[in-house]
Amino acid sequence: MRVSQIIAAASRIIGQHGYNAMTLQEVADEVGMSLPGMLHYVHNKEGLLRLIIEQGYDRRFDPEDYIASGDPGATHPDGASLPGYFRFLIANNAKDPHLIRLFMQLGVEASALEHPMHAYFSMRPDNAWGLYMQTKWRVPPSTGGFHQLRPLVEMTLAAMDGLQIRSFREPPIDLVTEWARFEAVLFPSPLWDDYR
Repeated sequence: MRVSQIIAAASRIIGQHGYNAMTLQEVADEVGMSLPGMLHYVHNKEGLLRLIIEQGYDRRFDPEDYIASGDPGATHPDGASLPGYFRFLIANNAKDPHLIRLFMQLGVEASALEHPMHAYFSMRPDNAWGLYMQTKWRVPPSTGGFHQLRPLVEMTLAAMDGLQIRSFREPPIDLVTEWARFEAVLFPSPLWDDYR
């Protein structure tokens, strides 16, 4: 319970002010703990950041969660729908804009070599691909199979990142509605019609 409170408070603060501006005391104050009490859970600022990313962001809405959702596209006997998974991911991300803001903020800050999450973000494309390779996907045979689709998967994730950044600008957009337009380009008809 305490860990989830710490993650939620730190996520809000980083999403508003960035990791570099956040202090551990500020997080401890927000959750009503002493600083030594909070350090029992996170050890240091970098430990808090890892906890946020690994438990607050990365364990959300992976392909296993999509399959467990019971969505017909996820439970097809021939494998899960790749476009369906990305719709699932964007729909769930849209429900939690402060975590989107946090992830985008950290992604930009982590471009600096000295940032504690630099290696994590640098390895993220490889790690995401490794995770997705563990799932049986139903894709058009003419694509050559899922193992040939890494460029498409990376373009899809990059498009999703860009759209999520755009969602914080004016005029406001609805992520789910906008993603439908992106999906039509990334997974075009008629090729993907039977695989959605």
